[in-house]
Amino acid sequence: MGKSSSIEESVLHLKKEGWCLVEDVVPQDRIEALRDEVVAGNQRAIEDYEAWGGLLRHQKGPNGEPGPSVVTYIPSVAAYFGDDRVVGIAQAMLEPHVRISQTEFKSRPPNVHEPHYRAWHSDFPHDLSDGERAGAVRMPFPNVTMGLTTLWILSPFSSDNGGTWIVPRSHLDLRNPRSHLDPRNPPELHDDVPIELSIPGEIQLSGPAGSVVMIDSRIWHSNASNPSPEPRVTILVRYSPWWLSLEFGGRNRAYIPRASYEAMPERVKLLYRHRAEGESDPIRIDHSFKPYL
Repeated sequence: MGKSSSIEESVLHLKKEGWCLVEDVVPQDRIEALRDEVVAGNQRAIEDYEAWGGLLRHQKGPNGEPGPSVVTYIPSVAAYFGDDRVVGIAQAMLEPHVRISQTEFKSRPPNVHEPHYRAWHSDFPHDLSDGERAGAVRMPFPNVTMGLTTLWILSPFSSDNGGTWIVPRSHLDLRNPRSHLDPRNPPELHDDVPIELSIPGEIQLSGPAGSVVMIDSRIWHSNASNPSPEPRVTILVRYSPWWLSLEFGGRNRAYIPRASYEAMPERVKLLYRHRAEGESDPIRIDHSFKPYL
């Protein structure tokens, strides 16, 4: 996928391969500042959650109550989450009314030499290892895209710094590496797919800083270790259709303080209004987008 790829080409690639790369979403002259914002925001979030007694990983407080969303700490980066191409692809793959269901820090620390590390899994709502079975779709998965995980690349992705591993077309595979971890799946649906080993056909994602990788939530993917001397700085953003319940079980329900929400561009507000303080969430489509449908 190249930077000149249209929404239509990206959608076709996503449907066939389970992923696509959207280049030049973030201007090159903004990348360094945004990367610094993510690093500093991550550190502030760690300190805030530790002082509160909460858990940043799940963006929850000491009693399980929702905490402030990661997006609160990276306002300049979040301004790009309403990009025409990214949201257009999400609308074409999901529904015209899409929401951002999760925002997470996904940077990888430097100097970790584990070339054989794998932890294959699929994402919400196809996460078969979700501790509370929150919205986990039962196997065999229907051939419907129910979510898109996007990785916002602020450090170039490559094998040199731990680009994410994926197995192309595995979103269409009826098997899953973690089928045996969901007790609702009968033994006959348990698959002998290695969770911690290389899988034939796997590839390591690569792309220049300023790009966005979009993957179908069903695709088998894994973090990779980063052997380089610098952190690999990445933000994860999940786009979900309006009909997918984000309230069930232990879902990430991190809230957005009113002041942070008001500072967002209007297009980004549409994606986060369901988590903003003092906002209702009626079905509201941004008709200024012209996605390929």
